[in-house]
Amino acid sequence: MNNGPERMKADVLIMGAGGGTRAAIAAASKGAKVIITSKDLFGKSGCTPVAMGGYGGMQAYPGDDWYLHFRDTVMGGGLLNNQRLVEVLAKEAREQLFELEQWGSAFDRDEKGEIYLRKFGGHSLPRSCISGDRTGREMMWALKRRCWTSGSVQIVDETYVTKLLVTDGKIAGAIGVNLATGKVIVFEAAAVILAGGGCGRNWHITFATKGKVGDGLRLAYEAGAEVVDMEFFQIHPTGWLWPPAIRGRLVTESVRSDGGRLYNSKGERFMEKYDPVKMELATRDYVSRCIYTEIKEGRGSEHGGVYLDVSHLPDEFIERRLGTVLETGLVGGVDIRKGPIEVIPEHHYQNGGVRINENGETAIEGLYAAGEQAGGVHSGNRLGSNSLPDLLVFGKRTGEAAAQYAKGTPVPKIQRDQIEEEVKNIYRPLERGGGISPYSLSKRLYEVMWEEMGIARNEIGLKRCLDVIGEVGEDFAKVSVPGRSLKYNDAWVTAMEVRTRLLVGEMMARASLMRTESRAALYREDYPSTNRKEWDKNIVVRRTSLRSICRGADRGGEIDIF
Repeated sequence: MNNGPERMKADVLIMGAGGGTRAAIAAASKGAKVIITSKDLFGKSGCTPVAMGGYGGMQAYPGDDWYLHFRDTVMGGGLLNNQRLVEVLAKEAREQLFELEQWGSAFDRDEKGEIYLRKFGGHSLPRSCISGDRTGREMMWALKRRCWTSGSVQIVDETYVTKLLVTDGKIAGAIGVNLATGKVIVFEAAAVILAGGGCGRNWHITFATKGKVGDGLRLAYEAGAEVVDMEFFQIHPTGWLWPPAIRGRLVTESVRSDGGRLYNSKGERFMEKYDPVKMELATRDYVSRCIYTEIKEGRGSEHGGVYLDVSHLPDEFIERRLGTVLETGLVGGVDIRKGPIEVIPEHHYQNGGVRINENGETAIEGLYAAGEQAGGVHSGNRLGSNSLPDLLVFGKRTGEAAAQYAKGTPVPKIQRDQIEEEVKNIYRPLERGGGISPYSLSKRLYEVMWEEMGIARNEIGLKRCLDVIGEVGEDFAKVSVPGRSLKYNDAWVTAMEVRTRLLVGEMMARASLMRTESRAALYREDYPSTNRKEWDKNIVVRRTSLRSICRGADRGGEIDIF
């Protein structure tokens, strides 16, 4: 079964082929040999290719500047953001947009030929440029072409990285499985960049694409890095609720930005009473909470959501600006041009992540993070359209820093026992017969995360969530999967994802339990007020003991407050 791992070498290893492409371009431009791994196909995995909204960095509206963008971002983040990171984002986002245009991305223009600007939730002025409602896809075309033509970027598709290799406190590479061949691969690299997106697949109704369970968070934590702000997970106000065929698909914020209105079952435009100034363009966490309140108090739609209506807008406008949402609805038999649709808040974006500085460096030498996998930029809540500039700004900085580090650092010798231990962890579910199905464990995690880790949380529910996670962790020691090969073995992938979801879910639940207040994206029903006197602090998760969930449920770790 196991004839020994293959070996691959690079200066910089990047995990994530969405936003990670910008880091690859930057590292290659500095002379580094780069390998990109993706759990799916290059440029098609992750949320970047399907990001619909916009790029929030074009500070061209009269009166706008980087400081106003900075202020909006920090206010939206509950005043917990790493303000140095926000400053970098606000100052460099515009330059990165122009560079992307030079590489071939096309953005919408107004009647004067200027870049069309749209206002997104939480922004005080229009500063988001768009390419219809397919902005992420337009960005990825340019980034993929740039990678393909760089000559120094090797792409390894359909590869699940399961462990980072660390020698004497320094990154030495990683180990993973090529799902197309079933072979275990050891990657030798002086620098590793985590850019694999968030953990939205911990819930069953989510915008996150397949495989986004937070693998990078687990890898970073187990390697000794710090993870910050895990209690804050953004819930997008509008996901398709009905019909079932398209449930969970995103209804982009562009719909509300371009004039979409939210109504309850009584026909009331309910945001008038919650925020009569910003209306539907209040921050995402607040709009989601308002929708939750309307549903909870009995004013929800027929199938348990609320109504979103754009039928008052001209058909031509909807077809031009909101084509993707229109097409999605038509697939399900609903025409947004004719009447309201039913929507419900859905899990959308990981606000916290691996703790970094302005160059993407973590607490582990040689380990970097960027994009949704990194924490500190958005903190309590991300403003609409701030994710795409985050990818480009910190992708570039992180790629350059990793390349510079790798140039002057020989790859540490990989400890053989690390490889042997992880190979055993990888194959153990295949070798164990008659055990517990990973699908049953996955279902239990989905259910408890949906029930207790949604918009509203409380002490009783969070403790129940931790109890269930503990029980699933114990059962994981008995998990088994069919077959004798790792090649396209979906049950094995599910088992490895449960391995990650156990740790990530515990981080989120413990941090949520510790923060005894409501702030930004965290709403504690039992602590509904914001407590700035005691909680103007970030919660940081640090590892304090060795763990291997494949051998049991030793969930050692601590949460520090600083």
